Amino acid sequence: MGRTVDEAVARVVRAAEWVLVDTVALDFACHRPQGMDRSGGSFFVSSSEILRPAGAVAGPDGASYVPGAGRGHLFEMSGQGRLLRHWELGEDSVYQAGGLTHDGQFVWVAVAEDRPDSRSIVYRLDPATGEVEEMFRYPDHLRGIARDPETGLLHAATWGGRRILVLSTDGEPVDGAPVPGRRVDVQDCAAVTALSPAGHAVTVRAVDFEIDGTERLRLYALPDGTSVPGGARLLVLEAALRG
Repeated sequence: MGRTVDEAVARVVRAAEWVLVDTVALDFACHRPQGMDRSGGSFFVSSSEILRPAGAVAGPDGASYVPGAGRGHLFEMSGQGRLLRHWELGEDSVYQAGGLTHDGQFVWVAVAEDRPDSRSIVYRLDPATGEVEEMFRYPDHLRGIARDPETGLLHAATWGGRRILVLSTDGEPVDGAPVPGRRVDVQDCAAVTALSPAGHAVTVRAVDFEIDGTERLRLYALPDGTSVPGGARLLVLEAALRG
């Protein structure tokens, strides 16, 4: 039986040496990548294009956030960085496309306002037809989303990973729990110490993993966002598995 990606990740030590094996230039403006998942020979990438950033405003009861403006994007690109298809998602201040998942049939992605305690729209894309369907709206910021192939339920994290939710595919809450350590947001984890050309930790934005043979884990990363076509690079890194 082949090793799963989860098992392979557990066999990579924090001090592992990640070796850059390839760099692929994207032939389109990817803006600010947020999530990535591979299906066959292509990648699906969610991204946010910020036209007016959200901002914090001090008030008598503490800081509050003013919504920004932008556009949410979902790209399909080849392993050579060529744009294959593009969908625009969201509306008005709902433009931050978060982490996505391909469940073997559909691509699921949540698009939210760029602020905590806000709102989200969850979309489902059928790659076979190119049809995007709005599945439901949720009264909180959903940072990322994944679908359990066994139960069919959606697992999502709110702003900063403050709360983990389990939802039906029409948005009904099934389960959920706050993440311990309320004073620390869980976001932009950077256990992989390799840096991007712009100096970012390679895991700061969109990443995807796959097993390379039996003894190595491969990481695909899009850490540097840009609105310049051809300005972003897909980094391919590998690390040896221990044990």
